[in-house]
Amino acid sequence: MVDYAGRCHCGAVRATLRTENVPRQWPLRRCTCSFCVRFGGVYTSDPSGQVEIHSSLELRRYRFGQRTADFLFCPTCGVYFGAACEIEGTKLAVLNVRVLEGIELDLTKAQPMDVDEETAELRNARRRRGWTPLVLSEPPE
Repeated sequence: MVDYAGRCHCGAVRATLRTENVPRQWPLRRCTCSFCVRFGGVYTSDPSGQVEIHSSLELRRYRFGQRTADFLFCPTCGVYFGAACEIEGTKLAVLNVRVLEGIELDLTKAQPMDVDEETAELRNARRRRGWTPLVLSEPPE
């Protein structure tokens, strides 16, 4: 496994993607929902890997639509890290690759995804199959 590190602008939040895949093999996706279009999210995930997000402050969260995932932001500088959910006791995430540092990715190759018509059940099944296990650490509320 190789670790790819990133952080927010102010440094209060750090992320690590641990994967056996090299960046050119990462599946890149861009959701076409209004939220993701506005925030410019380009995502990757690896069900065999791990995402770690560490924050010295409580992360800012936003839920919308079906309210099945938390969209995670640095509470100080506002950088958007991606989305996280918990399904049957397992924490999963999709990481916004824009937070990662020191890697070259062709973001124009990100595949568009339209998930607006998914039911909550279909959405969670897709996440169980494709999202990355998450370790999240932040101060208690």
